Amino acid sequence: MNGYVIFSDLKGFSKLSEPELRIFYKEVMPELSIQLKPLIDRASVWNTWGDAFVAVFEYGRDAVEISLLYRNLLRDYKYENVGIKKLIPRIAGHYGEFEYFQDTWLDRRNVLGTNINTTARIEPITRPGEVFVTKQFKEAIEQLPEKITRVAFDELGEIELAKNFGEREIFRLYSSDEPKQIIDRVLKTDLSWALPEPPIMTEEENKTIEFYKKAPSGDVLQRSIKQEHIEGRSGQYIMELADICKEFGFYNEAIDLIRDAENYYLDVNDIKVYPFRHQKRLLKIKANCLTRVGGYEEAADIVYGLWQLGAKDSDTLSMLAAQYKRRALYEEGELLSFDKVGLELLKRARDLYLEAFRLNIEDYYPAINVAYLYKIIGGMEAGRGTKLANYIIQAWSNKQGESWWMDATLAEAELLQDDFESALELLNIAIRRHNPSVFDKKATSEQLKIYAHFTNKLENVAPLLNILE
Repeated sequence: MNGYVIFSDLKGFSKLSEPELRIFYKEVMPELSIQLKPLIDRASVWNTWGDAFVAVFEYGRDAVEISLLYRNLLRDYKYENVGIKKLIPRIAGHYGEFEYFQDTWLDRRNVLGTNINTTARIEPITRPGEVFVTKQFKEAIEQLPEKITRVAFDELGEIELAKNFGEREIFRLYSSDEPKQIIDRVLKTDLSWALPEPPIMTEEENKTIEFYKKAPSGDVLQRSIKQEHIEGRSGQYIMELADICKEFGFYNEAIDLIRDAENYYLDVNDIKVYPFRHQKRLLKIKANCLTRVGGYEEAADIVYGLWQLGAKDSDTLSMLAAQYKRRALYEEGELLSFDKVGLELLKRARDLYLEAFRLNIEDYYPAINVAYLYKIIGGMEAGRGTKLANYIIQAWSNKQGESWWMDATLAEAELLQDDFESALELLNIAIRRHNPSVFDKKATSEQLKIYAHFTNKLENVAPLLNILE
């Protein structure tokens, strides 16, 4: 059926101390529930957890009334009288189709559907102390046979919802006797002219990039790139070309192109702005290429800078770990003997990979790298590497075929368990299935060479290296 969905949570709730939480549950909530009970009783579904609630109403008047009443009760509450910090609600509303089901765990009716999820993604982007609703909610209210007076809607425009849930046309719901807010008009203003975006690639540039991506060999690509005239090209084109060079293993050529992209500028009222110098994707390509040509220090500095600038994700942390690993294991492009390895650097790399894995336990890349380092460091840690490799197979074997990196990781996990036949079979399948780039194969090959070198298993690993040549 169709209905109105309301989601809410409280800003500041997570910062309450344990004594304050007791006050909230024992004093504030009972007081609020008395005033909200008539509306709660009219809800088709009412669920709460912690500071949040979700409610479904068949009648628009009830949905509007509880949204504004709940907001007002919390806004006007005398928190100082009970001794807790001020709590500010974020309230989101949406109208659409959903489905009831009997929740056998709670022994009551519950609700499911995409429109429930949509409402949940609006609540995090709602300004504290406000009610944000969708265009569907607004239009459903305005089309009611009995008009709801004393309420108004301010258009906020298309807003990106939480967790990459797309964009929605959002409105602010408020009482008509409240003043309009200047912030709503300000946020709707198009300010893109002040910080213009670099131009996108032309159709001709797109075609050229696609041609380069499908180059039959590195020699063909290299000959073509030598005839390239970067002057007049868009910054996006230069960055894409640098990425292609990286994929084919032409790291120095890629670094030269990256520097061209970094020097690409826009003239904004006689002031030069450089849109690609701090572009995360370009910086990650640059760090990858610098690593391959021995520029570990500059690469590490770039990745650490990304982390400081807010790219605090598993990928960034893994890239930083890779710099420490390389500096620990190589000198002038050659693998060191184990007695000369920078063991403290290697352990730091291990811990960074572990932290990356903790940040995102769905990311197999740091997991396989931790397993490798456990085996290379040896001693008691070697057993951990074997167990982690087994975990990787159990956790991700159902995703075999998704990508080259997934399949190569599964092959490597078999290798770390000394199942060399299975590793070879999986790697052969992966190559046939994905036709990996030079960069992909070199990265995997390098990982295998490191493992073979430090575990004295070159004879076992050699067949895998041969098929990657």
